[in-house]
Amino acid sequence: MKRSMVLFLTVSFLLGCSSSDDVRKADYVGKTFDHRFFDTLQECLDAQPDPNFFINCHQQLSFIDLETAEISLTDIIYRVDYSVFGNRVTLRSGPNTLEFQQDIVFERISDSSLRRISDNSVWYERNGDDIWE
Repeated sequence: MKRSMVLFLTVSFLLGCSSSDDVRKADYVGKTFDHRFFDTLQECLDAQPDPNFFINCHQQLSFIDLETAEISLTDIIYRVDYSVFGNRVTLRSGPNTLEFQQDIVFERISDSSLRRISDNSVWYERNGDDIWE
């Protein structure tokens, strides 16, 4: 009986525990954050140098699941692994991340905003499908 109780408590403890990083990661899953270069869509359209060439109006970071994110700094979307430690989110660079050879680190400012450490740009959580809302 004593052995059964110890086994039960041990299993309950192990199943009840989760990594605090996983809890923090769960806060990001399904969210997209944008860094806009222009305040409005019209400003973006007015800044286009040529009707046959379109410059990017924003950068985007989407958290797919507990391990994977997608980031677009220009017109290429990179699928990367990420980690969370405290209020820092680190996107791991790799051989296929041509636009960034070092990890990208964000600091959580609030539930709806992140600051990219390397350039202090603020990325805001997108509400809906339109980045201009």
